[in-house]
Formats: sequence, C-alpha cells, structure tokens
Amino acid sequence: MTDNTENSNPFGRSWKIAAGFVVVILAIVLIGVLWPSGKDEQQTAPDDHDPVPSVAPEATEPTPASDSEGECPELSTDTAMPTSAPDASWDRHPVGMIVPTSDDHGPAVQDDDFWGCYSRTPTGALFAGLGMLSNVSAGKAEATTDSPNRDAFLNLHAYDGSSSLPTVEGYRVIMATKEEAVVEYEVADPEAEAYIRLNLVWSDDAQDWRINLEGNQDAVQVGQINDPSAYVSWR
Repeated sequence: MTDNTENSNPFGRSWKIAAGFVVVILAIVLIGVLWPSGKDEQQTAPDDHDPVPSVAPEATEPTPASDSEGECPELSTDTAMPTSAPDASWDRHPVGMIVPTSDDHGPAVQDDDFWGCYSRTPTGALFAGLGMLSNVSAGKAEATTDSPNRDAFLNLHAYDGSSSLPTVEGYRVIMATKEEAVVEYEVADPEAEAYIRLNLVWSDDAQDWRINLEGNQDAVQVGQINDPSAYVSWR
C-alpha cells in the first residue's frame, strides 16, 4: 500500500488538519466536488448492490467467555451475514465517537483509548470497523496492521476534538470471511450524508480484527452516498 498522506487520500493533504476522519468526510460532502485531479478512481460512490454474503456454516450459539487474563475471550461464532440490524448498545468511545457494542460480538475489552476483542464473524467485523477506526483516531497504532505507512495513516486520521462528530445511520457488509472483511457505514449529520468503507483483516496474533494497511485497496475510503436504500438502517 502506498503512502496514505496524499496519494490514497481522495481529499488531498490540505484536509489532514481538519478535525478527524469523519469531519473531513462531511466537510467534503458539504463543500461539493473538490476532488483532486488524477483521483477519478476514488470519486465515485460504490456500486449500488446488495451485500454479498460469503459461504458460511450454519449459525451456532455464542460460546462462553474465557477467563484467560490478557487474551480475548471467546465470543459469538455465528457466521451468518448481518442482513438485518444486529442488537447493539451505542456507547461513546474515549475519542468521542458513538460506536456499537455487543456482549456477543465485542468489544470485549475497553481499555483506555483502545477498544478491542471482537468476534471472528461478519457481525464482529461490522462492530469492529467503527471501533478500530476510533482507536486509530485516538492514536492507537495497534488498531492497524504493521506497515511502513502506519505513522502516516495515524496522523492522517487523528482527531483533535475541535469539531463535532456525526452519527452512524446504517451499514452494508460488502464482503466478509473468517480472514477479511469490507464494511461500509452510512454516516450523517443534520446537513450531509457520506459513506466510510473500511478494509479489515483478522490478526491471528491479536485474535482480533485490524484495519488492513497491506491490502490491495485503500484501508479507508470515503465519499458521497447516491443510494441510501442500499444500506441497512441501524439507528
């Protein structure tokens, strides 16, 4: 993956100093078409299509949590795609973003500015995306895969608390397996709507989802929403 500071950020480096990833998104949507030249491949919203479920075994009941100190507990093993909104509590991450939480899917660990330990399921990836991006905005490098671009990615998506944050309205799971997931969120404030698309990968070392800085696509993509009906309402 190339340096995210300019090349992979569709808004250009001047947006880096804005107050965090979601504020950048909404500022762009409000201002209009300010995409840098040469970035046409990132200007379009995602194709309007239904979530593509992966082949998965039958759902099973959540397994009991482990008492092993320092490890992620065992969570749900339900590999069904979340085609309807999963039950969630909406809690404020220390960085300020309201994110979904679940006893079955995580985060099972809420330690200072890092929330982690999500289930290795499509629904776990759905919960993990917003949690890990909030961890990144709080400066937590462990929320991403190890990469030469990690520091630049953290700087780009840092949130300084100077602006209000939008709310998550809906989602769609583009792809999810036991190893990788691509999840898209519909976010909004009173004046704008946008999507955030995250590429996640399962870390065997952490036994948790991480934002994938080593993938073939940008770890985080943002843009305007053309078809809100493509998203599952979650609020």
